[in-house]
Amino acid sequence: MRILFLLAMVVFISACSSTYHTGYSANLQGCLSHLTAFKKEVRRQQVSDVQVLNHKAFPYLAFDRFSQSQLEQVTTDRDRSQWFDYTSQLATRQRQAEFNNLIVNRFDLQVLNHCADILVTEAKHNDRVWEEIIKQKVSVSDSYQLWLRVFGLYPLSRQVATSSIDKEKKRILLGFSEPPRHTASYRLAKTSLPLADIEAWFKAALLYSTSGWPILTDDQISQLYHFYSPLINVEDHSEDDIPGTVQYLANKQQPAVNPSKPAIYLHHSYTQLYGKTYLQLNYSLWFANRTPTSSFDPYAGKFDGVLLRLTLDHQGRPLLLDSIHHCGCYHMVFNLTDRFEFEDAIPDIETPLLFKRAVPSGSSSWSVTLSHGEHMIKQVTWKKVTLNQHDHMSTGKKAENRVHPLTRLDYDLLRQLPTDRHHTISLFNQRGLLPSSERLESTYLWPFGIPSAGAMRQLGHHAIAFVGIRHFDQPKLFEQLIRPVKP
Repeated sequence: MRILFLLAMVVFISACSSTYHTGYSANLQGCLSHLTAFKKEVRRQQVSDVQVLNHKAFPYLAFDRFSQSQLEQVTTDRDRSQWFDYTSQLATRQRQAEFNNLIVNRFDLQVLNHCADILVTEAKHNDRVWEEIIKQKVSVSDSYQLWLRVFGLYPLSRQVATSSIDKEKKRILLGFSEPPRHTASYRLAKTSLPLADIEAWFKAALLYSTSGWPILTDDQISQLYHFYSPLINVEDHSEDDIPGTVQYLANKQQPAVNPSKPAIYLHHSYTQLYGKTYLQLNYSLWFANRTPTSSFDPYAGKFDGVLLRLTLDHQGRPLLLDSIHHCGCYHMVFNLTDRFEFEDAIPDIETPLLFKRAVPSGSSSWSVTLSHGEHMIKQVTWKKVTLNQHDHMSTGKKAENRVHPLTRLDYDLLRQLPTDRHHTISLFNQRGLLPSSERLESTYLWPFGIPSAGAMRQLGHHAIAFVGIRHFDQPKLFEQLIRPVKP
């Protein structure tokens, strides 16, 4: 009853002051104006969350690169419904973060969400609204700044940089041949799942989707996170090598990583590959610092982190693994299947490090080894082992074999860190950057068009190539890197 009363007041007040929006039923104008007023207040207080994109005509939706790439495939009512479900869920998560981050808040989140729900329900069956969405051609801008490349004489800079990039790749590859030393192991609690159940989940999801978009339930995705949770081995030299929890320090009025609370941050995404859409499980680790290797290390500084992304095929089996640091640097791609092979290098764009890794049939057990200090991937292995074969959490085992449990946290928590006040604060600013993570390397890498190169970035803002233009969340990213094996 409370929500209905508040909603009635919203409709009454908004109807007296709002501009009529064409395409919607008259009784929804109040809700539309109320959501518009909320977004306006969010912008006024400068707490906009930029992980996803908004458009003023659709304050109940949010967009990312993937959602906009799907528009071309929406041909049926069921496709349209799935698209609206996806973009409205993006908006719901963003709305919660922005609501919690408001310093002065006169809104009611339940009313805002209820308004959004009824607007989405209407939009699913309203051709005029859909036509307006297509007409607006909402697109996510890239993370490169052209003017930096112009003033940085990019055509010349890229020629100079190519040899340095190749040299750095060789250095990283050498790390794969060096045995890790004194590692500590971490893992999100691993669970067992019948492979037949996983295949059934994907089969049902694909049967429902006329566009071949495998949208699983939240519970199913949650179980997959644990089923495929990697064993994380980190060369342990200091507290900088412990994957911790990101917290806001009230006494310092700034965020930091707490190594006394090992954690892993999760989210899921989707990618398109040769006409098919695949589910991706994302595992993010955060470290307090990238440890300096000398008295002058332009890559060192506060915060560091690694994002591991596992792409699953339509049976729920590992297809591809790729990784970046949270700055967007060091993109690595691991081909896990014989169905694909790597493409030839594309001119005028930087190629990531490419690896072939065979996955034993039915295996869900994989491990990643990170170097100390700079947290570079040194090893990726897949094994067919029984649950807990390597997870010695009980006493009586050697200390170096003990696996430390990782607390499971939602990546969305980074968009709304608790403070000592009545509101939360985002880890990232309104440019999608983590301000306290700047690196000295940006003073000489700016000609490549990436602002504050080396700084940690929010999802949706990971430029992953200095030469050329490429983003980590590009819907068809892998089509530039791999091709189907000819029968």
